[in-house]
Amino acid sequence: MKKLIVNADDFGLTAGVNRAIIEAHTRGVVTSATLMANMPAFDDAVQLAKEHTALGVGLHFNITQGRPVTAPSSVSSLLDERGEFLESSAAIARRLIAGRLRIEEVVIELRAQIEKALSAGIKLAHVDSHKHTHALPHVCRAIARTISDYGVNAMRLPRERWRFDARAVSLKLLGQSAGAFALSQLCRAGESALRQTNVKTTEAFFGVTQTGFWNKRWLIDLIERLPDGASELMCHPGYDDSELGGVKTRLRQSRESELRLLTDPDVAAKLEEMNVKLISFSDL
Repeated sequence: MKKLIVNADDFGLTAGVNRAIIEAHTRGVVTSATLMANMPAFDDAVQLAKEHTALGVGLHFNITQGRPVTAPSSVSSLLDERGEFLESSAAIARRLIAGRLRIEEVVIELRAQIEKALSAGIKLAHVDSHKHTHALPHVCRAIARTISDYGVNAMRLPRERWRFDARAVSLKLLGQSAGAFALSQLCRAGESALRQTNVKTTEAFFGVTQTGFWNKRWLIDLIERLPDGASELMCHPGYDDSELGGVKTRLRQSRESELRLLTDPDVAAKLEEMNVKLISFSDL
């Protein structure tokens, strides 16, 4: 059987992103969302999650944007001189390679973000991360060893299956495809770490290459070509409003494009035609 988790990242980033995620869930095909514990619209996201209990909720573990949930002095190796997180996974990796990033501090912040969500009344179904920092093997292993302490037993592995589409080739997509390939290679170590735990993941993952460049033909084609087993499609619905304008993100108008596609009746009809069962991480 073909099963699909449609997970909306960035739940809690802004009220407009939150509203779009709920619309994509109630009027469309989104089954899951991942919550950002250190972002301004966290409380709004929690309230919406409690009102829409069919939406699976995970943690969008964030150590690349904003300020930590825990005391800055406890996680100083994750921060810049302003007391804010480093702004990219590459920066995290460079500091890790240089021996200047302490994995025990990653765990401290991970626990703080999980506990904030749990204290707010959210039952977490899985963990992924902002900008895929958990694809870094040391970070992935630390997360896999920690989350079971909180009854969380699933994690995203962003190992995307690469497929060349000559009809949609562009320099930007080729660049993102290269990034997706690199993530997939990093995830080999993550797969090994998960095999030593009870943490589950999907058999396939999609969404890195096409982030910011969704179109209907690509999405319909993806549904038609889904492999057997459980897959995850990562998405970023949202509204490009004034609040989003004050947030550092490259995804702006594309969030509204994704929302339109996620609520397009033709997409839901194609899923039904192909006998794809929509699930969330708690169904793995």
